Amino acid sequence: MGMAELRPKQDCITRWNSTYDMLKSFLQCKDAIISTLAITNASVSPLSQEEWSILQEVCTILEPFQEVTVEISAESYVTASKVILLAKGLQRVTANYQRSVTTTQQASDLVNSLCANMAGRFHRMEYNHTLGDAAALDPRFKKVAFGDATAADEAFQRIATAAGRVTLSSSEPSQQPGQQEGAGSAAQGSVVWSHFYDLVQCQQGIPQQMPSWRCGLT
Repeated sequence: MGMAELRPKQDCITRWNSTYDMLKSFLQCKDAIISTLAITNASVSPLSQEEWSILQEVCTILEPFQEVTVEISAESYVTASKVILLAKGLQRVTANYQRSVTTTQQASDLVNSLCANMAGRFHRMEYNHTLGDAAALDPRFKKVAFGDATAADEAFQRIATAAGRVTLSSSEPSQQPGQQEGAGSAAQGSVVWSHFYDLVQCQQGIPQQMPSWRCGLT
């Protein structure tokens, strides 16, 4: 068929995003799978066009989760300061998919389940001291990372209090700042990071076509 040789991937409950990888590889092999079933007359019912559409929509919905998993699993740079923004990005992208991507009931149910689970898991994440302080200390984000002004104020107050307890010796050599990684390894063109850039542009007064609620931090 003139296609590159591909090996279908198998889902594994102990590997993050393996379901996405399996479905993506299955879609990449779509033509080969359909042709093979037809030629071999296998006793396997072929997928209907609706089922192929469901697979495509599910892959589209899960793709941002794959992107975030890869970025947050990095070992060569700090990722804790990104967690709050990445969580917000996932929530907004997934909610938007309900209106712009899903045409099947199965995909719609998946989006609803993901949104409900993220709402529970990410509730009051900005009040987590480790994540909040990390975001506040990151010069790329600071207060832009917070949707809750109270959480931001508390984070900066904790940092100021901790800094006041630190006494630096004048004899200590100054440390050279290390190489700083960008806002996102795949930030440009990333649907997950798009909300962060929208917020920054709103604060800078840059006009753009987007809903007015995105100019807020909530």
